[in-house]
Parts: sequence; C-alpha cells; structure tokens
Amino acid sequence: MVTSHEASLFSLFPTDFEASFIRLLDKITNGSRIEINQTGTTLYYQPGLLCGGSVEHDCNVLRSIGYYLESLLCLAPFMKHPLRIVLRGVTNDQVDPSVDVLKATALPLLKQFGIDGESFELKVVRRGMPPGGGGEVLFSCPVRKVLKPVQLTDPGKIKRIRGIAYPLHLI
Repeated sequence: MVTSHEASLFSLFPTDFEASFIRLLDKITNGSRIEINQTGTTLYYQPGLLCGGSVEHDCNVLRSIGYYLESLLCLAPFMKHPLRIVLRGVTNDQVDPSVDVLKATALPLLKQFGIDGESFELKVVRRGMPPGGGGEVLFSCPVRKVLKPVQLTDPGKIKRIRGIAYPLHLI
C-alpha cells in the first residue's frame, strides 16, 4: 500500500502519469487489484500474473515513453507470453531516458543475460516531442524463464562517443 502524506488539493496522488503507468501494468497482467481511495491519497496495488501478449498503450505526455519502458524492460522476459507492445507519446524529454538511450544501453545489457532473437527489438516508429507527443515505439521481447549469469566487473574503455540527431516538424 502506498500513501501520500503530503496530499493537497493541488497535488493529488497518483498523478496523471502515475495513473497511466498503473493502467499499463494492468494491461500486461491478469488478476491485478488496484484501489485508490476517494481523496486520492492511498493506493493499494496487488499485482497479478504477468501475461504479456500484444498490447497498445497511450502514455501520458508529462513523461516520456522511457519512463514506462524502463519497467517493461525488467518485466518482459518473465511474462507468460512474449510481449509485443506499442507505446504512444513523447519519445524524448529532459526528465526520463530517451528511447534511443535505452536502445543503446539496456538492450545490449539484456542480450548479455541471454535475452535475444528475432522477436527482441525496440523500434522508434515515429518521434514525438513535448507538449503534444505523437511518437510511437514498438517493443517486443521473448519469454525467458532462466537468465544467464553475468559478471560486470570490468568497466571497459570508452571507444567512441556517438550522438543522435533527428529533424522534427520540418515544413
């Protein structure tokens, strides 16, 4: 149970983006129980079984798709069925990791754990920027019941520094 001790008329709990995240968790699970009291100060969440499957979700534009994707990257390998999800909203903002950063860092890390194959991808279909969003990202992940152990003791050397540039609203 999560409670907000600092609730006021102007900052109710959960916020719009937190409620969107809870709806996303509800879509990828079966049997979840979610209760929010009348004043919005207490949240009770009992998780259900991680189902996976094909899902679409419209993310709140106050946070980027990376906010939602971070948790999905951790949960997706352990679902009952392979996850294939389309997330719509903001792809890049100043608060959360961008989809490009997660693609360049988290996916190679997950591959070290043995999560790979043709059905493992993170694809930016369309970019979206605040305040309107409009971006679309496809994430698919196969099911893995057991992960390979990984020892990350050597930080390695920096070989190159890369950047990503993209045009937006060129008309």
